[in-house]
Amino acid sequence: MRLMRRILSQGRIPNALLFWGPGGVGKALAALELAKALNCKERPDDACDDCLPCRKVIHRNHPDVNTITPKAKSRTISVDDITDVNEICSLRPFESQWRTVIFHDAERMNPPAQNHFLKMLEEPPGRTLFILISEFPRELLPTIRSRCQLVRFRSLRPETVLELLRRERDLPPDQAEAIAALSQGRMDRALDLVDSDKRNIALHIVAQLRDGGDPVELAEEFAKNLEAQRKQIEAAIDAELKIDHDDAADVLDKQALRELRLAHTAAAIRRAILDYLFLWETWYRDEMVFAATANESKILNRDCLDRFRERVSTAPDKKIAAVEKARYYLDRFVNEERVFRDLFFALAAR
Repeated sequence: MRLMRRILSQGRIPNALLFWGPGGVGKALAALELAKALNCKERPDDACDDCLPCRKVIHRNHPDVNTITPKAKSRTISVDDITDVNEICSLRPFESQWRTVIFHDAERMNPPAQNHFLKMLEEPPGRTLFILISEFPRELLPTIRSRCQLVRFRSLRPETVLELLRRERDLPPDQAEAIAALSQGRMDRALDLVDSDKRNIALHIVAQLRDGGDPVELAEEFAKNLEAQRKQIEAAIDAELKIDHDDAADVLDKQALRELRLAHTAAAIRRAILDYLFLWETWYRDEMVFAATANESKILNRDCLDRFRERVSTAPDKKIAAVEKARYYLDRFVNEERVFRDLFFALAAR
């Protein structure tokens, strides 16, 4: 934030910024804060959060702050999206001196979209700031990266996550420490592990497989859990986007909203699946570390030490490899139920 205050105070606004780093460490929030500060009427180098422009940015209805997100099930930003941005930027800002365009998951621009966007960067429109947010900046063209001022966001320290957890949630000390360790510096992951059932479900499956549970039945149970989560996600997105499936609104607008809904749902389900894989991988990592060292301080799942003392799995390294294999197949769109069934058979091996 010091860098952004310096940019604002000096009045040297770049054409494009690339916020890069792991998810859940504040990139999107920083982009929104910068957009507020650019539009704020009360403070020259920050946002007051009280003036009308600040409130419009907070409520996502400022006409000069535009957001671009991946669309449809493929979760891509297409050349048509960039064409729309180009048309918007060809106009003068409506209310402010600056227009801000924020690209979420900027690496999801497909190759034609990246080439089209590059042309905009080569001849940037006046008084427009592009903010690209990405966890994987190397998937952007080098020529795009070279025309952006890079701002790196690092993972939060575990102590910071633990302090924030204690402030935000009332948790037993050992659980808070375990969640902070598992978060790997991502506050969004920490809060999700507290507020969702993901960790309980993941640990339940580990325990059932260790105790001889049927992998096929557990895979079916897990598929039902994923479907329930998908419906919850869809309902939450419908509420957020204010989608009324029976409304007689403009057909094109409804289609655009549904494409956005599909993209958000696909992204949320994928994050959930990756979270489960991460939780299983860290569990068997803990088992391998405990079996090799018996050092409890190196365990991430610190609120489950009794389970490690009682028994650890045979060949946890092979189970970690099975999780990695599942991730590989899911990245290639192999049927989810089949992947998890095969994974659970591998995790049940003695």
